[in-house]
Amino acid sequence: MSEKVVKERLERGTVSMKERQSVIRELFQGATCEIEEQKVDKHYGNVICTLPGETDSTIVVGGHYDFIERGQGIVDDWTGTALLPSLYQSMKGETRKHTYVFIAFAAEERGLVGSTAYVKKLSAAQRAKIQAVVNLECLGMGPVNVWVSRSTPSLVLRLAEVAKAIEVPLHRVDVDKVGDDDTHPFHNLGIPVLSIHSITQESYSILHTAKDQLSVVKMSDYYTAYRLAAFYLSYLDLKLP
Repeated sequence: MSEKVVKERLERGTVSMKERQSVIRELFQGATCEIEEQKVDKHYGNVICTLPGETDSTIVVGGHYDFIERGQGIVDDWTGTALLPSLYQSMKGETRKHTYVFIAFAAEERGLVGSTAYVKKLSAAQRAKIQAVVNLECLGMGPVNVWVSRSTPSLVLRLAEVAKAIEVPLHRVDVDKVGDDDTHPFHNLGIPVLSIHSITQESYSILHTAKDQLSVVKMSDYYTAYRLAAFYLSYLDLKLP
């Protein structure tokens, strides 16, 4: 996808919390993905876009659309969620071995409610089919970082291989003492996970404050994160069982 399209989808996030679910629904539909909405509470639900593959071996890609309403909630985490339709379009042009499930999770800020609900509704057989969960969180404040201590080593290794191949700097920045993300419910079940972000000690102060605005996203870094994620998802299709 072009940088122009990626930027336009990012800009669509400058709406109220009540409108966010509708916006991501519209973006998925605009990308020609048939969606499923999984109710989480009386107000919000997970928005799920599935790209069928040749097998039911599954790769989950997620971000959360809810935010703390002290700013626009663009960094945390519209930057992750807004990439999901573009990544879907990037992947659908070729036949894929794996089935890809792109999920805009609800209620992450209220204790990973959406991702926990999603995992609980999976059967044991469905859980066993998930080969990887890639979480996109707080992107575009700087270069791409990987939360190594949370992520599965083999998935980190493959991300590093892709980053080297396309000449994208990749840094280890663990955020165990900073917060949590939607990989946690999957990680607890032993499902392989990978979490990428752009948080540093300097930029952390932006989150959950009035500073979390569209203006703090560096578009060159954000588009680089998109490119890395797109190449990585294609690479996983070749490397995972």
